[in-house]
Parts: sequence; C-alpha cells; structure tokens
Amino acid sequence: MKDGQTVDPAQRAPGTRGPHAERSASMRQRLVEAAIVCLCRVGYAATTTQLVTQEAGVSRGAMLHHFPTKLDLVIAVGEHAATFQNRYVRRRLNEIAPGMDRFLALTHATWEAVGQPPALALIEIMVASRSDPGLAERFPPVIDALESRQLADVWAMASEIGIRDRQSIERMVRLHRAAMRGLVLERVFTGDMNAAEDSMELLGWYKRLLTGALLTNPSVADAGHPQPRDPRTGTDRIVGE
Repeated sequence: MKDGQTVDPAQRAPGTRGPHAERSASMRQRLVEAAIVCLCRVGYAATTTQLVTQEAGVSRGAMLHHFPTKLDLVIAVGEHAATFQNRYVRRRLNEIAPGMDRFLALTHATWEAVGQPPALALIEIMVASRSDPGLAERFPPVIDALESRQLADVWAMASEIGIRDRQSIERMVRLHRAAMRGLVLERVFTGDMNAAEDSMELLGWYKRLLTGALLTNPSVADAGHPQPRDPRTGTDRIVGE
C-alpha cells in the first residue's frame, strides 16, 4: 500500500475491526466495567444507568446507544462476568501441571475467581433476578451457559485422573458452587474474610476425601457412599474427624 493510501473497508482482512468498531467495543467495555463497580459498591437496586454513566465518565447518549435499558446493561455485565470467571480459572490452572494437582487446585482457583468484582456483580444480579421479572426471563440463559461450561471443564479434569462417576461430580460441582456463592454473600454481610477462608479449607479437605472415594469406588453415587480414602496417601479417612 502506498503512503497516504486508505484501506477500502470491503478489502479489510477477515477478523480485523476498523477504528469505529474498536471505539464502539471500547465504549461498551467501559460501560460494563463501570456497571460492575456500581453493582459491587451500591448493589443492584441503587445501580441506575445514570449512575453508571457518571462512573464511566461518558454521555447519556453513549449509554443509550449501547444499552437502551438497565436490563440490557445488566445482561451484558452478566455475560462479561461469566466469561471473566471461566478465563480467570483457566489461567490459574494453566500454572499447574495436568492431573491430580490441577483437579484439586480447581476449588481454590474458582474461589479466587468468585471473589473478583465481576463475579461479585454476577451474584448481585442473581439475587436481583428473584424479584425482577425482566431479569428472571433473560438472565437464566447467561448463568446456565456459565454453569454448563464449568461442569464440562470439571468433568474433563476428573476424567483425566480416572474418575468415572459423572453423577457424583455433578453433585460436587453443585455443592461447591452453592457453598462459594453463599460464603461470598456472608462475607459481604459480615466483612469477616477469615471465616470464609476457613470454610473453604474445609471444602478443599472434603474434596480430597471425595476424590479418593471416587477413585477407589468408581460408582460412589450408587454404592451407599463407602468410606472415602485420601487420594494422596491412599489411607482411609473418617469424614468429620
């Protein structure tokens, strides 16, 4: 291309975006990040498009162009938060060699992700969807996609270390997810960081026992939940000792 020659948009390489598209994406991201700040700081009810506009330092017209309603903005926040959470966990796990160590580290990596602002905003939206008809209709697909991806990733890691009982893994994922969300809400309410961390240590200990049981007894879900074994030592452990 000669100096000063412009590029015909129709000839632009596939997958590339022009300046306008980049500016638009940047503005959209700016508004979503501002909404996350507001949701974490003042909660769902007090988060308005006007407040988010002020937080982002943009015009009301920019907000209306990208997100005509608060619901549109909140759904975008949910989608962003779901993507963030999955990427955060994967990035942390990529630092650990595949196998048992990575599978056991998944719990702590997920807990770290749940404590980040995007995930906290996601929990705010989840709670709000109980009383907001618009959210109740549009938000479930967002959270369902996140949870389906999480389950698929956990099952892939579990299969890699030799676990074959998918039903028990699904139960474990549901339990861990509910426990972490509950601990986050309690931490926000009480401000006690240590209590939540102590509880997560117990959850990690339980996961090690369950992992040992699933490796020793391939069908724990159908075998009356026999005595679990520690996956690292191979010794019997009594639950609750």
